[in-house]
Amino acid sequence: MKKRIGICVFCELVCVAALSFSVLANAQDSHNAPPAQGASSDQSSSVPVIHATSRLVLLDVIVTDHSGKFMPGLKASDFTVFEDKQPQKISAFAMQVPATTPTRSYPPLNLPPHVYTNFTFIKPVADRPVTVVLMDILNTTGLDQAYARKQMIKFLEKLPQGQPVALFALTSKLRMIQGFTGDSDTLVAAAKALQGHESLLLSPEAQRQQEENGATALENNAGPPGMGPDPSLTTMPVAPIGQAIRNAMAAQDSFQKLERMNMTLSALDSLAHAVAGYPGRKNLIWLSAEFPVVFGPGITPYQPVVNLQTGRDQTNNELRDLENDTPPLQQTAALLAAVRLAIYPIDVRGQVSLGTGIDISAPTANLGTVDMQNEVASTSLRQTTALWDAHEAMSDIARETGGRAFYGTNDLNDAMSRSVQQGSSYYTLAYTPTNREWNGKYRKIEVKAATPAAELTYRRGYYAVRERLLAANRAAVAMTAAMQPSVPEFTGLLLKVQVLPPDADHRAVRIDYAVDAHDLSFSDSADQRKQGSIDFAAAAWDKDFKLVGHVVETMDTTLRPEAYQQIMRSGLPYHQELQLKPGTYTLRLGVLDRTSRKIGSVGVPITIP
Repeated sequence: MKKRIGICVFCELVCVAALSFSVLANAQDSHNAPPAQGASSDQSSSVPVIHATSRLVLLDVIVTDHSGKFMPGLKASDFTVFEDKQPQKISAFAMQVPATTPTRSYPPLNLPPHVYTNFTFIKPVADRPVTVVLMDILNTTGLDQAYARKQMIKFLEKLPQGQPVALFALTSKLRMIQGFTGDSDTLVAAAKALQGHESLLLSPEAQRQQEENGATALENNAGPPGMGPDPSLTTMPVAPIGQAIRNAMAAQDSFQKLERMNMTLSALDSLAHAVAGYPGRKNLIWLSAEFPVVFGPGITPYQPVVNLQTGRDQTNNELRDLENDTPPLQQTAALLAAVRLAIYPIDVRGQVSLGTGIDISAPTANLGTVDMQNEVASTSLRQTTALWDAHEAMSDIARETGGRAFYGTNDLNDAMSRSVQQGSSYYTLAYTPTNREWNGKYRKIEVKAATPAAELTYRRGYYAVRERLLAANRAAVAMTAAMQPSVPEFTGLLLKVQVLPPDADHRAVRIDYAVDAHDLSFSDSADQRKQGSIDFAAAAWDKDFKLVGHVVETMDTTLRPEAYQQIMRSGLPYHQELQLKPGTYTLRLGVLDRTSRKIGSVGVPITIP
């Protein structure tokens, strides 16, 4: 259902966050919007804002000396930026250093009754970046989970006062254990309540070795054809069954890895959407035993074709439909770069000891000395290759997002503390690329500092995907993910909603939105009007997480200049109604800007008498 509506003022937005694509000269991102309640107008008006567009590249650069300490005091002239070896002009520059004195915990927003928002606290100026700790149960065995949880609790017990941290867990889907808070006791209590379990998509090493040994023993027991009671009858050889078992094991391993990769990418997407509205850099501490993703370059922007003469693949000059054909890995990498989320992967296995668990039980009783040696060598090679691949994947994830990988250490507490320390101080550089061809190719970034012996950490590239209107099916998929009650609230679009239950004069639940228009993307028409396309969705879930009602509507709007200025001050309004039977529900309300692909969502409890 589509509507064309006039613009009216629903309510004045509380300015609760900053655009993730704005850079301030005082190192704090901010909206060019009314100040938060209680803030002075003089303070708000004195802050210069540089608004970024989709063509502005923001780069967070950590500069450390030989001892790993942050080097403050550098200027924009101390840096040189290259994109695909071409020098770029730095158009904006800022330095972020946390306050030396502890900051108080963030107060909750004081909202009127029946009013809700997807931004839970007002972030002070020049404060610490937010940190997400992700306990990855999907890609970690039970024993490693228990050790990681114990180390995580140690880290949280010594968390600096005022450091905003949120806890998430990944099983078959992402779950928020504790929202952002600077209170250490609250975080420790949430971590202690976290229960681990064995992942259904991980095969234990002992089981893998036992199956391989069984396949070899089966081959040794096989006789050649024609050795039955009647030599004239040929019998089916048993030996191929051993190879069939190995093929089945390889197919199972590939299936499990693909499933875990898809679930992991979906979780990273949700995390990126959840922190998109928070200003500046965000840090993700990822505790896991396996990291089934790689973000480095490797996609061609052109359609592959087959040369009929040679039978080989080659490329032509027809561009891909990158919105639909770009692999999920590259899409997730682009999303993480857009929200400035740096990943710090930590291998919770610590010092890994390679070896086999071969015993002399029945499945291995028929293995000879040579077979045993071959099995040990094969297992050692497989484990070494898997460990190398895991560490390379960790390094790639950190390199492509601007974080750092930690592996080969049993002190996970120290690794987490160093991640927070390193990710709290950085420089932000902004530049408009000289290459204006947005064809989806990977672009390499190189930053150099004039300071001798300086070590620089930053993301090493991005995918130049053209921004355009989402197709209806893609918009529906994105909104469906945001509307799930177990997924964290998305903050790509900041919104405030008023939800009123039915009363004597109204039979339906009334929902009034106010969307911060600074995060919406409008196109310019020939008559100087602004055009936009925004989806609004409401879904009701009962206590058993069963969907009992929903409504989805699209607002195609064209705004005159005066109306556009009005919504920039007070927010974009929209009204929906939803029919529900008496009962207690959780409403999930979501907004999707089809042009920018930004999503905002908020959960609302409601009881219908």
